[in-house]
Amino acid sequence: MKNNFYITTTLPYVNSDPHIGFALEIVQADTIARYKRLMGSQVFFSTGTDEHGQKILEASLTSGEDVQVYVDRYAGQFRKLKDALGLSNDTFVRTTDKHHEIAAQEIWKRCSKKGDIYKKVYSGNYCVGCEAFKTEKDLDETGHCLIHPHLEIKVLNEENYFFRFSKYQEKLLEYLSVSGVILPDWRRNEAINFVKGGLEDFSISREKERLSWGIPVPDDDSQVMYVWFDALTNYISTLGWPEDIDGKFKKFWEDGEVVQMAGKDQVRFQSLMWQAMLMSADIKNTDQVVYHGFINSGGQKMSKSLGNVINPL
Repeated sequence: MKNNFYITTTLPYVNSDPHIGFALEIVQADTIARYKRLMGSQVFFSTGTDEHGQKILEASLTSGEDVQVYVDRYAGQFRKLKDALGLSNDTFVRTTDKHHEIAAQEIWKRCSKKGDIYKKVYSGNYCVGCEAFKTEKDLDETGHCLIHPHLEIKVLNEENYFFRFSKYQEKLLEYLSVSGVILPDWRRNEAINFVKGGLEDFSISREKERLSWGIPVPDDDSQVMYVWFDALTNYISTLGWPEDIDGKFKKFWEDGEVVQMAGKDQVRFQSLMWQAMLMSADIKNTDQVVYHGFINSGGQKMSKSLGNVINPL
């Protein structure tokens, strides 16, 4: 068993106050981190905030605040969870941190050098709640997102950069073939079935003219990074990658056991998209992703965009 243990939560959006759905995840991660420390492991436990994207820009405009002031204020609310819940996290990463921006641009450059990034004009159904384009199978019979049925789908037509997700179909199946790489195991079967259904390349940028709030795409001032491509990089930027001056990336990612916690709606992002990005950048894959369920409120998923939430503070 590896003695170096790295565990992360996902990064919640700072488009409103924390809610107990995320508190569930961060307490689960904290429990595992404490257990591993008691068993003698060297542990690094990371959490933080996701601060770019359409939802956050729109929320700041509605509030009348400058977007940086807005995200600073809400990041402060999420920082309060450490004392409120008695957490033992070692770091708190923000996607607006300069070192994270450098890391996100570096992974972009590595994927591009591999020939896995290209530009094309695209028209598609876009859910602002998910910050993602949706295929027909992702929509209900009324044309609404299955995860955010209360939001109207937008049809976007623009020129973006795309990641060659389809190139990694076989490699992802090989990665997913290992028992325990996803818990619970039936979520692993869900991921395998999704890959076998065929992977489509996905958009990884937005036109700056339409969405200015994001990390600039290297060598193209007209585009900013798609929020997921940016945010997923936090799992290694928080360890000091790519410079790794303090050696945390080598110690905990390369030479350690890497575990990510995530909600059940994250399988495609955490165990497929992120893993393909790592493969493209020639970085070790996550050892295990542990998926949890939702806390329901009034028969629906507890969601900040629905407003049916309870603040853990």
